[in-house]
Amino acid sequence: MKKIIIVLIILVSLTLGTFGFLKASSQDKPFFDMFSIAREISQGKDSILSYKNKVEKVLDKIEVEIPKEEKYFVTITFSKFVTDEELKKLVKEYNIEILAIEGRSIEKGTNLKGTFFVTPENGMLYDKKLLLDMLQRNNAEFKGFIAIVVNIQNKDIQKLRNNKIVFLIDPSADTHFVRNPKHEKTNSWDGYAPSLFSELEKNKLLNP
Repeated sequence: MKKIIIVLIILVSLTLGTFGFLKASSQDKPFFDMFSIAREISQGKDSILSYKNKVEKVLDKIEVEIPKEEKYFVTITFSKFVTDEELKKLVKEYNIEILAIEGRSIEKGTNLKGTFFVTPENGMLYDKKLLLDMLQRNNAEFKGFIAIVVNIQNKDIQKLRNNKIVFLIDPSADTHFVRNPKHEKTNSWDGYAPSLFSELEKNKLLNP
């Protein structure tokens, strides 16, 4: 069944999950918990940048230790609101397998922020008509896409890291680092690492 999942952003924004570091045995890996560093990320600008730096070091390690063709389950947080055309270009250029797309809507009149998720439909990145219908039902405007949950090869991760449209590529929910039964069971976007976009907004870290 086609659906769009809508999440209103009022008081709480989800943040990133924890991860181990390239451990060989699955029994040595911690269980993925998306809430475990929510407090760390929500402490302001410095905590966000500190976490970004920590994740970047993991990506550096992946680059030198893991085969280039190895795939990772990651959440990519954008550094700005991304258009439909920008998203399509990104997917094509970096061979991205989209599992879910996170977007932002603004309710007309109240300016209440909403977050929605759309998923690929019938060979399309998402169903545009379904999205338009959702926006109309909620008297809302489309602001832009803010993150994507994807599968992507190591070699493309390393290239994409340098793209100004990207704030962070986060593999914290990937089974290379953690046990993530929810994701392993469905092999979809279940068990994903939430994006940092709301925290970027709150702390004025978005690009113009």
